[in-house]
Amino acid sequence: MLDSVFVQPSVVNRLRRTPVGVSLDELVTILHQQGYARDSIRGYLRACAQFGQWLGQQGYHVSEVDETLIQQYRSGLHRSREGRQPKAAEGLPHLLRLLRQRAIVPPPTSQPPSTAADQWLRRYEHYLEHILGATLRTRQRSLPLAKRFLDACWQSGQWEWSALRAQEITAFVRQHATPRTGAGRKMPTVVVRSFLRFLVFCGELRPGLEAAAPTLRQWTQATLPQRLTLEEVEGVLATCSRSTPQHLHDHAILLLLARLGLRAHEIVVLCLEDVDWHHGQLAIRPGKTHQERVLPLSQAIGSALATYLRQGRPASESRRVFLNFRAPFRPFAGASAITQIAQRAMRRAGIARQPLQGAHTFRHTAASQMVNRGASFKDVADVLGHRSLQTTGIYAKLDLDALARVALPWMGATS
Repeated sequence: MLDSVFVQPSVVNRLRRTPVGVSLDELVTILHQQGYARDSIRGYLRACAQFGQWLGQQGYHVSEVDETLIQQYRSGLHRSREGRQPKAAEGLPHLLRLLRQRAIVPPPTSQPPSTAADQWLRRYEHYLEHILGATLRTRQRSLPLAKRFLDACWQSGQWEWSALRAQEITAFVRQHATPRTGAGRKMPTVVVRSFLRFLVFCGELRPGLEAAAPTLRQWTQATLPQRLTLEEVEGVLATCSRSTPQHLHDHAILLLLARLGLRAHEIVVLCLEDVDWHHGQLAIRPGKTHQERVLPLSQAIGSALATYLRQGRPASESRRVFLNFRAPFRPFAGASAITQIAQRAMRRAGIARQPLQGAHTFRHTAASQMVNRGASFKDVADVLGHRSLQTTGIYAKLDLDALARVALPWMGATS
């Protein structure tokens, strides 16, 4: 397979003579199957060959490769001025994955916690996952705050939890919650209380100290939700008017956001079997509200999805509708990918509002348009998947015509 990538036999022979050369033909096949372009494959192979040459120069065999040796090699490479990894390291993950699958190289070993703080964080992460059953996203959001809490409480490095005082807990929560806005103001309180309950679970504290983490006042409807005008929505959609795979991919996603008000996560987990072409329906899987709902599949959305599936979606065994449009064409790792697509499209359309929320802006826009066209709150709640009409009630503030009809006259106005 190396012959299909490199024309000159001398180059092929040089690559095969390196200590990793016996694996390069199989690596080419795998990269081809994953959809990588020929130029990308050539670059990865050169990087792998350079690593193989380094192994030979240092006197190592491929079977001796471990995390320490890989780190030693990487540390000797020069990074770009922007801090990006050097080209000589770009192909290594693909090669190492193959060598580990073939049991040529041992799997990476997890490093033991180096400090007392790391040990407590490791135990807390285990508690979140195996005792509370917290999701990966919850754990990822909780651990950084928990580490800051550890650093703030035990700057001296002595780990005597019985010496922890309520004043220290309150001060930490207020310090980290005050700069935050919206639902983010709750996070310091939630994480600190969770960590203190973990210490109770471990027998380090007696119950009750978690009450020292205050709940800061949060005005749930103090501001108007960010939304776009009809002209701005059409301008965003117009930025994906070409027939390239990326434009077809982004256009279908933006239509689902703008017309149906889907959450970013709901688009990420959308599968091929969720689209009922015969009945013109779209099944939205249980997510935030743990309830499935069925939405109508309009002509515009159905046409955009069909065009993307026929002309823009790469071949894949995955049942997810939307995949990364660059190799290796995997499903999205999380909802942030949808938010980034929405933000890039809004910037291309010249929308420069701050903060630029992304995917949720289209959800607010779709809801406000339904309310302004006379839809009941129950109808809007059914489309958006709200369990409570109080959640939908925020959009009543956006029906400015209806509010103008019921507004009392200003007592200072002249008749």
